Amino acid sequence: MKIFVTLVIALCLFTHPIVCKKHYNEEEHSAFEKSHKKLSLQDDPSYSKLEEIQDHPLGSKILQTIALQLRGNESLSAVSKLLNDLKGDLEGKQIDADNERAQIGSQCKKDLQNYSQRISLSINEIKDAEFKAKRLNEAIAVYQAEINEKARQIQVFQAKDDTLRDIRRQDNLDFSTRTTQMKEMVQAFEVILPKLHQVWDVAAQHKAGSFIEEEAINEALVQLAKIGEENPITAMVALTSTLEPTAVQTLIEKMEAIRDSIKESIKAEEDAEAKNARDTDTILAAIFNAIESLTREKSSDEEALQETIRNRDIQDKRSRDAHAEFNAAKNGNQQRNQQCQEYELQYQQNTIERDKQIAIIRDVQNIIATKIEVVTCFVEENNLF
Repeated sequence: MKIFVTLVIALCLFTHPIVCKKHYNEEEHSAFEKSHKKLSLQDDPSYSKLEEIQDHPLGSKILQTIALQLRGNESLSAVSKLLNDLKGDLEGKQIDADNERAQIGSQCKKDLQNYSQRISLSINEIKDAEFKAKRLNEAIAVYQAEINEKARQIQVFQAKDDTLRDIRRQDNLDFSTRTTQMKEMVQAFEVILPKLHQVWDVAAQHKAGSFIEEEAINEALVQLAKIGEENPITAMVALTSTLEPTAVQTLIEKMEAIRDSIKESIKAEEDAEAKNARDTDTILAAIFNAIESLTREKSSDEEALQETIRNRDIQDKRSRDAHAEFNAAKNGNQQRNQQCQEYELQYQQNTIERDKQIAIIRDVQNIIATKIEVVTCFVEENNLF
C-alpha cells in the first residue's frame, strides 16, 4: 500500500510539469488569437467609422446607450427601435423645417417685394413731387418778377401823374397871372380910351389946329390921373399929357388896336388853357386807367402767387413724406432681408446638422446589423462599459 502510494506520488511528480505546460500553451494561444482578432476588428473600416461617430455628441450618446445594452447582456433590438424612432423624429423635423422654410421663404419673398414696391413708388413720388415743386418755384419766380415789374410801373405812372399835376397847377398859375395882367391892361384901355375920346371930341369941336379949351383937356387928364399910380394907366396918362391934341386921335386908334389885340390874346390864352386842361385830363385819365389796370393785374398775380406757393408747399410736403416712406421702406427691406438671410442660414445649419445626425444613425444601424463584433470591440477598447 505504501509502495502504491509512493508510486502514485512519483507519477504525479513526474507528470505535473507536462500538464502545466500544456495548459499554459493553450492560454497563450487563446490570448494570441484574441489579440489578433482585436487587431483585425480595429482594422475594419467600421471601427474607424465608429471613431468618427464617437466624436459627434449624438454619436457618443448612441454608443454609450449601446454599451449599456451590451453590458447588461440585453438585446440590441431596443437600441434599434430607439435609433429608428430617433431617425424618424429627425426626418420628421426636417420635413417640418422644409415646410416652414417654404412658407417663410414665400412670406419673405412677398415682404421683400412689398418693400421693393414701396421703395419704387416712393422714388416715383419723390421725382414727381420734386419736378412739380421745381416748376412751381419757377412760376413763383415769374410771378414775383411780374409783380415787382408792375409795382415799378405803377410807381412810374404815379410819378408821372404827380409831375403832370404839378405842371398843370403851375401852368394854370402862370395862365392866371398872364391873363390877369392882360385883363388889367384891357381894363386900363377901357378906362383911358373914353377919356381920350373926350379930349379928342373937344379938339374936334374947335376944328383941327384951332385953340382947345385948356380947362377941358386938363380936366380929362386929371380924371385919368385919379385912377391911381399902381395902375398901368399912369404911364399912359404921363404919355398922353405930353401929346398935342391933334396927336390924340392917332393914339386912340393905336390903343384900341392894342386893346383888341390883347383881348384876342386873352381869348387865345383861355382857349389854350382849356385845351391844355383837357389834354392833361385825358393823359391823367389814361394814367389812372393804366394804374388801375396794373393794380388789378398785380392783385391777380399776387393771388396766383399765393396759390402757387400753397401748391408748391403741398409738393414739398409730398416730397418730405415720400422721403420718409422711402427711408422707412428701405430700412424695413434691409431688416427683413437680414431676418430672412439669418433664418435661411439657421435652416441650412440645422439641415446640415440633421443630415449628419441621420447619417450617423444610419451608419450605426448598418454597423450593428453587420458588424456587431466591431461594435463590441470598440466599446471594450474605449471603456464604454
